[in-house]
Amino acid sequence: MEQHRRGLGLGVGLVAAVALVTGFLVARSGMEAQLMEPLGDRPKLPLDEQMTGGIETATLAMGCFWGPDARFGVVPGVVRTRVGYAGGEIPRPTYHCLGGHAETVQVDFDPSQVSFAELLEVFFSGHNAYAVPYSSQYRSVIFYHDEAQRLSAEGMLEFLTERHGARPRTELVQFSSFTRAEDYHQKHHLQRFPGLMEELLSLYSSFEALVDATVAARLNGYVGGLGTRKQLETEINSLGLSEAGARWFRNRVR
Repeated sequence: MEQHRRGLGLGVGLVAAVALVTGFLVARSGMEAQLMEPLGDRPKLPLDEQMTGGIETATLAMGCFWGPDARFGVVPGVVRTRVGYAGGEIPRPTYHCLGGHAETVQVDFDPSQVSFAELLEVFFSGHNAYAVPYSSQYRSVIFYHDEAQRLSAEGMLEFLTERHGARPRTELVQFSSFTRAEDYHQKHHLQRFPGLMEELLSLYSSFEALVDATVAARLNGYVGGLGTRKQLETEINSLGLSEAGARWFRNRVR
């Protein structure tokens, strides 16, 4: 967490932990993943089993939700991510009928590993909170779940106001509801690899269960271009990787 504490001016050093259940090889030029080894009786995704402590939730809007889903997914201490809609007027928004809702990422996290304030650093480093959004669905919003989150967010906004001489356009709104986005929006980067998705789906009871897995959050962040070799090496023995799968990740993560 040392990188998180260096301040927004230096950026937030995101690191990635990645999980995979079998070895696989991803072809060049965006071709889908090709399986290399059968699952057999290898251990099933131990990273998911490690995240069993007390969990809190952050709900944040920062533009198109595909990028934030990947960005938060690789943060150590994040248990799961999902994308959806919040902050609008209608009760059941869809992508084509938002009714004032913003594209939003919801992050479940273990506060003993990562704080809400540290997640806010990721939030502000991941988008331009001073820019005029292209449309209201891409606006910047912190939906606070309790008084502690509100105070933390207000403190961050005051810090940025003092530092830059102007208050960010970020709205601070009490959380009321969140509607999951359509399946094709969930783990967008991961879904670019159908072979990998097929393999992962064989291990979970449903697509929704896969989306809510810690493994999926990490892997989505990794294939979205986030992550470092250091965290991969730290966690690689607990990710349930085959020898070939570990080799593929080591070749990909720098």
